[in-house]
Amino acid sequence: MADKERVEAATVLKDVEGTKVKPSFVQWAGLWLAAGVGSLMFIVTVGVGAFFYTHHPSVPSAETLSHMPDPKAAIEQYKELSGIALKSVQDLFQTIVAQALLPLFTAILGYIFAKGGREG
Repeated sequence: MADKERVEAATVLKDVEGTKVKPSFVQWAGLWLAAGVGSLMFIVTVGVGAFFYTHHPSVPSAETLSHMPDPKAAIEQYKELSGIALKSVQDLFQTIVAQALLPLFTAILGYIFAKGGREG
């Protein structure tokens, strides 16, 4: 292992100075498709977050709890309703993003990068 030669970066860059790498049509199409699916995943994630924000019950205030006959029951009910809202959002996200869009996205990226420099 003592026979290794050290090459300076400037030498390597000088050898590849005029080289241009041009993606194929299929790679460009895959890149645009991946960008579209990624954007769709972002939009769905924001939509699911908005759905959670609008469907999550509001926290009972101390003043509201002081007028209730059983404040512990009201807090437990709030916890239960929060859990239901969170569960529905998790299920929605899991179904749309994690089970449908994410595998599609990774398949597209896998195809683009596996294609490499081969034409066809």
